[in-house]
Amino acid sequence: LCRSTSRASSADGAELQAPSNALEEWLMQQELPTPLKPVLGSSAWASFAAALAQMFVVAGLSALGTLLEQGEPPEFYARQYPDTSGIILTLGFDHMYSCPLFLGLLIWLAASLAACTATTQLPLAKRAQKIGFRSASSMKRRGSFLMRVNCPLAAGEAEAANTEAPLGSTAESRLRKIQAELTRRGFVVRADDDANPTQVAASRGLVGKFAPMVVHLALLLSLAGNAVGLIFGASSEVMIGDGGFADIGQVLDAGRRAKGPLYDFFSPTKGLMDRTTVKVEDFRIEYKDDGTVDQFFSKLKIEDARNNQILYSDEIYVNKPMRYGGATFYQADWGIDRLQMYLNGQPLVVPCKQLPPADGERSWAAFLPLELVKAKDPSSVKTVKNPQEGIVLVIGNMRNVQVYGSDKNLAGVLRSPDTKVEKKMEGMPIQFGEEITVEGGSTLRLNKILGSTGLIVKNDPGVPLVYAGYALLMPATLLSVLPFGQVWASINKDDPQQILLSGKANRNQIAFEDEMQAAVLSIAS
Repeated sequence: LCRSTSRASSADGAELQAPSNALEEWLMQQELPTPLKPVLGSSAWASFAAALAQMFVVAGLSALGTLLEQGEPPEFYARQYPDTSGIILTLGFDHMYSCPLFLGLLIWLAASLAACTATTQLPLAKRAQKIGFRSASSMKRRGSFLMRVNCPLAAGEAEAANTEAPLGSTAESRLRKIQAELTRRGFVVRADDDANPTQVAASRGLVGKFAPMVVHLALLLSLAGNAVGLIFGASSEVMIGDGGFADIGQVLDAGRRAKGPLYDFFSPTKGLMDRTTVKVEDFRIEYKDDGTVDQFFSKLKIEDARNNQILYSDEIYVNKPMRYGGATFYQADWGIDRLQMYLNGQPLVVPCKQLPPADGERSWAAFLPLELVKAKDPSSVKTVKNPQEGIVLVIGNMRNVQVYGSDKNLAGVLRSPDTKVEKKMEGMPIQFGEEITVEGGSTLRLNKILGSTGLIVKNDPGVPLVYAGYALLMPATLLSVLPFGQVWASINKDDPQQILLSGKANRNQIAFEDEMQAAVLSIAS
């Protein structure tokens, strides 16, 4: 046994379990469509380098769209980004995922993937399906190694060969063993003559040749899903107070964030949310020990608007949406809706209104007329004669309320009973607790700060296509790196008692050669 390149031999491969080659056989029998020839310079704009550039640009724009507030009015961008607002609005980055630049890049990427599949990957797969026999000279030229397996005849066999046995019978027997060994190792094997073979050709790893086309198909499915969502989907937002509800169909029809041009006419999931409401059972914010926000939680119920039957319920938070009936609900914003308080022992509900943002900080305020505050029985006050005088309540979070008296000075801070802090704090320069005294003796006690949850509601019929694309993409990407190997074996015409064996692989060539040497050694006895 010898070969053109010398490497250490190993017989470990003889102990390998035989992998199934049924999938390889099935792929070998598939009729693939005729490949297309490159047109309009597609070999350049549909190349691997072009696809990488397109993906990087799309990923960069997607990241920018995540960081940049979407769907806001022009004056918002002029205020927040005074130096770049013109570029943002001109290029349509305020609606990044539906702007012409982003959509054009997606179309270009889809065309590149389709062209690459039809002009490059498809011909490679069709070529890999063909198993051809090789002559000795072709083996030396096309293979990466060449092995010579000598099959000498025993004394008795030599005498029989001179009389009645056909030349090469021992070589044919050894060739059939090579054929069986290659089959055991997962190769698809073909012989020129099943009964008396003189040539054998085999291939393995055809899955790795088909997988790149599946990768392209997966990416095209994902792009198609995005396109379906943009054309037939809708995205809106709504602010709902704790205990409040909203009609989901009306929210989506408003399309406050985005609305596909064909949503009202052909959306396959538009009717799923008709006569259905979403109700906020509870909204809360959890804070860290340092006072910063840890997480927002909204407990939601989906109800039939006709009979108030509960259809579904779940609690959502940031990065954990709720899906029902073609709509997806995301936790996106929050606010302060109202205060539940006791004024001089009488229950009182105080609505809140958001103040203009200052230095990026949001706050809400409420007003209590002075006549109402000083009344022993606030419920007896029917009209307010002087609406300009009173106390102001300022809320910046769901933990405390700052109370400013009629003299515009800070009178105290009301703490929410739900806040996990000490209720009595000694040495405070102002009143601090669940109850304080204002305006010469009136008591003000905080029962609860009720927030409002900001929901983004999406109806995206393209989501199943996107999920299907990614479900295909992950395994196909792994399979695409499988090596493709070819092996040829033939009885040497110049020496009938010698077998020539050659082969090549597109990856890990050294290991492939070692495996072939182990295969030959395993049938040498």
